[in-house]
Amino acid sequence: MRPPPQTSVDRVELDDAALARRSEARPSRQYECDVCGKSFDGEPASSGLFIWTRGDEVRYEEPPLCEECASKVTLGALTSFDDDDEEEG
Repeated sequence: MRPPPQTSVDRVELDDAALARRSEARPSRQYECDVCGKSFDGEPASSGLFIWTRGDEVRYEEPPLCEECASKVTLGALTSFDDDDEEEG
């Protein structure tokens, strides 16, 4: 059996510092929730999915959702899916 690879603590601290600098250098983007219209900074909690066609072309749109709306949309979809299963059974 091979011993596990070893990494020095100094190397881990350098990696953490590099990640912190990279995230600080990246400007925070501002989004607007597609459901409630609330503006928020940082990455969206989730996104919606719209699919439509135009002739032979298929188009996709993934609008951003805030954390609260992402939870509501997810729960609504799960509840709807659960209701469909009960109707079949």
